[in-house]
Amino acid sequence: MAQVPAQVPLPDITGNRLTSIALFCRAAEALSFTAAADAAGTTPSAVSKAVRRLEDHLRVKLFERTTRSIRLTADGASYHATCREAIARIHEAERRLAYWRSRPQGVLRISMPPSYGVVDLIARLPRYVAQHGHEVRVVATLTNAVAELVTDGCDVAVRIGTVADPRVVARHLCNAEVKVVASPRYLECAAPLRKPEDLGGHPCIDLLLPDTHKAIPWEFGRARQRLQVPVVPSIAVDHPLAAVSAAVAGGGLARLLDFTVAADIAAGRLVEVLAPFRPPPVPVSVVYRGGRHIPATVRSFVDFLVNEHAGANRLRPASAPGSGQKS
Repeated sequence: MAQVPAQVPLPDITGNRLTSIALFCRAAEALSFTAAADAAGTTPSAVSKAVRRLEDHLRVKLFERTTRSIRLTADGASYHATCREAIARIHEAERRLAYWRSRPQGVLRISMPPSYGVVDLIARLPRYVAQHGHEVRVVATLTNAVAELVTDGCDVAVRIGTVADPRVVARHLCNAEVKVVASPRYLECAAPLRKPEDLGGHPCIDLLLPDTHKAIPWEFGRARQRLQVPVVPSIAVDHPLAAVSAAVAGGGLARLLDFTVAADIAAGRLVEVLAPFRPPPVPVSVVYRGGRHIPATVRSFVDFLVNEHAGANRLRPASAPGSGQKS
């Protein structure tokens, strides 16, 4: 067949025509409408009609037909060679897509709260990258703002608190306890703290919400009830690690999640107070967009985080006696 000049417009290929091309190729390879129908799971009549539709569309004769056999015309043989190569390329493209889709690779964008990222998650990332032969590159954004997975271009986010967004899938990682802490130096000189209401006589370090800049309420648990206590803030910050620094320096009492203060408590720089009045623990979750086709990199990272935290949770000690909460 002569080459078609590039400027000649060609009609769009429809799904029906692609089906007809596939049936034509089977008939051309078997030189039998019956054998082509058997291979395609259809009827000889359907194959014959598909070929006829192609001939009408192309305005050429693809087969010479007799009552007992068919054979390709010169135009049919040329058309078959081109179609066979195109179908082979489509199959190869599908095979490659299936292969790459099945293995984590490329860029994974993660959003996480800064304190959680610094003290926990960032240290886990090298293990994940190494597990996949360094074919994954992780880009981590540390922010207190709640990431919008679609508009912010994030693949995965870590969220603290209840996830109510129906557009995302949330997998539970762990529970975080809320602790009130202060430095030993401050507590040596401060008035006794036996119950939440005693906070009124102490300088407190407020933590501000990133979006509204309102202070997070000082909430406690008592006899399975939640209790909010008004405090007098001497310092207000919008970053948990800044609140840690202020508390370690003797600035007063701070109310923070356990992973934020764990190292300082272990080192003796901070001491927990009012432990029997902790509120219920806060869930920490990893979230991602739902749907039928979840990228392998997202699936593998979410599974990695869940498994990592499952192992850590098995080793975590129980909550402080009298807290009435589970960790």
